[in-house]
Amino acid sequence: MKHIIALASKITLTLSLLYVILDRIYHVSFLSVLFITFVLGLISYFTGDMLILPRTSNFIATAADFGLSLIILWVFLINRTGGDFSPFFAALIASLGVGVFEYFFHRYLLVNVLNEDYRDQLASRDSRLQYQTEVSDELSPDLPNKHKE
Repeated sequence: MKHIIALASKITLTLSLLYVILDRIYHVSFLSVLFITFVLGLISYFTGDMLILPRTSNFIATAADFGLSLIILWVFLINRTGGDFSPFFAALIASLGVGVFEYFFHRYLLVNVLNEDYRDQLASRDSRLQYQTEVSDELSPDLPNKHKE
């Protein structure tokens, strides 16, 4: 249930952010913004938030989400016909906004969602590292001494 709430809040907040940037500033239609929000939200939730974030840091996951959103938005805006704006610049501005949002969203996920999912896995592992070494009396091998008289 926590994943559904997290995904719904991510899509809702991304929709409001992309609506302000793409619809109000660059005059992209609302249905296009809605479509790209669902595509971007689902892809970034499963790749950036569920795969990258638990294994790396917040900064790396935010950078990955920024790059992913830049590529997806850029391809989407290039394929969109009409408009007197640079598709890359519009995608860059929108991706910067998404990146700032993702940084705070990842902090929420780490505390409220991922913490409970991975608590059982981390508790089942033994956190003490137990190294075993081989012990020997000899530090160097005995070589026959040819110079003995």
